[in-house]
Amino acid sequence: MPPNIDNVLIVTRELKGDRRYGIGRSLTPFVESLNSRGWRVRYLSQEDLPSRSLARRQDWLARIENFPGLSSKPMRRQLLAALFERIQMGWFAAATARDQHFSVVQLHDPWLAWGFMLRCKIYRLRGIRWGVTEHGFGCYSQATHEDGLAQGPFTQRVLRRLEAHVLQAAAWVTAPTQLALDQVARDLALPFTPSHWRAVPHAAPDIRRTDQAQARDALGWAPGDMHVLGVGRLAPLKRFDMLIRACATVARHHPAIQLHLLGDGDQTGLRQLADTLGFGARLHIALVDDVRPYYSAADVYVSTSTTESFGLANFEAMHAGIPCICTCVGGVPEVMGAGAWLIPCDQDVLTDALEELTNDVTIRQTMARRATEQARKACTPDEITDQYVALFHQSTD
Repeated sequence: MPPNIDNVLIVTRELKGDRRYGIGRSLTPFVESLNSRGWRVRYLSQEDLPSRSLARRQDWLARIENFPGLSSKPMRRQLLAALFERIQMGWFAAATARDQHFSVVQLHDPWLAWGFMLRCKIYRLRGIRWGVTEHGFGCYSQATHEDGLAQGPFTQRVLRRLEAHVLQAAAWVTAPTQLALDQVARDLALPFTPSHWRAVPHAAPDIRRTDQAQARDALGWAPGDMHVLGVGRLAPLKRFDMLIRACATVARHHPAIQLHLLGDGDQTGLRQLADTLGFGARLHIALVDDVRPYYSAADVYVSTSTTESFGLANFEAMHAGIPCICTCVGGVPEVMGAGAWLIPCDQDVLTDALEELTNDVTIRQTMARRATEQARKACTPDEITDQYVALFHQSTD
């Protein structure tokens, strides 16, 4: 075991805007806990790439547009661009770890780790312990495929073999739920979940629900309306279109219902859908840095995602003590337990659930209490940090 491990380089491919709802947000309590223990921690993202590296990537991507078999295949170009972006980031992380003397590196997807591992091997970098965190539900190629990075069967097979190789070489592999780890093993056709894989959940967020009336007044929300909240990227897999349809149906009997979506992405399709359904004036989409006032102001939180490894927004809403309706997908049942109304990803079921909560304040109060009780079971930032520190120090044998 390397002596005096008290530093860690955390590597993601995030951009600055991704940190509002992405990996950076979930890592904040962990980073702060390490800092409080005197660890040297650096969070490395694409914002740290030198301008010449970004220019080199753009030049390469411009060149491949004319390659045979790619000029008329935008999805293939998109996949190559994503691979190159992550491999380049991992390559840069290896140089950073070497130059700044980091002994521990945590890479937040296996394609990043592939770039990191390649540079370590080529330049024979020694004395750096590294591990991988899987954030999607299932293997990374499947998660990115479901997120819109389309891959054919042959490409999937190649990327899964590559991922299995990277995860075998890593000193540790983590995911935020055991369900997610087990699904990765199944996707990679492993006979069992390897012993160096660990489920390490996200730490309890620093979220406390404040007075609802004050929160609504600060946000300019009408005090007597029924406010439904959804949080996440405006991506197809989040199925916000289903939530809009459900709210529009409920609005036929409850015209005071309002839907608030907090997330980054293209709003056009969602707004067009709401207008078509006559719900446009009740749909509010915003991009905010602090979601806590919205949790305090909302009556109901809803997640309609088709896949979640953990579901950080669900977790935060539960800690805010809001009645939660969540699709029963991925690692959500493990995280939310009795703290949410778990439903299938079904339009009619969602509509019925929203209708019932809108009609009955007593049910909302009961669900809020259950959310609070479930939230008390979450690990503290220090407990999560203890688990990671144990991984960082574990033997490589």
